[in-house]
Amino acid sequence: MHAASLVKPGEDSRDASYVRYDLLVDKYANSRQRDPKFEPKPFFGQLENIFVVRLPVARVLKTTEPTTLILAAIHSCTLVAHNSLEIQYFQKLGRTEVVDMTTIQCLIGRVKVNNMWAILDRSGALTQAFYDPDDE
Repeated sequence: MHAASLVKPGEDSRDASYVRYDLLVDKYANSRQRDPKFEPKPFFGQLENIFVVRLPVARVLKTTEPTTLILAAIHSCTLVAHNSLEIQYFQKLGRTEVVDMTTIQCLIGRVKVNNMWAILDRSGALTQAFYDPDDE
């Protein structure tokens, strides 16, 4: 896995900076009267950079010992279509998100198809992360 801002692939090499990452999304985000219910949703994007943030003990943050966060800046893919085989397609990159590094699940491939990119995610259902709301 490479951060795109740090490693530029050669002409004849693969771009190992595209990843699948899973985030918890509120199923009822458009309904303010309902309590949130979070479900995992896969996203795709280009890993731009990795940040290591060291936080000291801080009463405001309710930390009792120094903490290290590892964050990933990801330029998200704007999905435009998918086919019957659930292959996703994108034409361009959208916004940049900063997420916890542990949300990154795997590298993905991409193949140019006409004016779009097809996302090749070979991770399969058994290797995907899951969220158990009762395990907190």
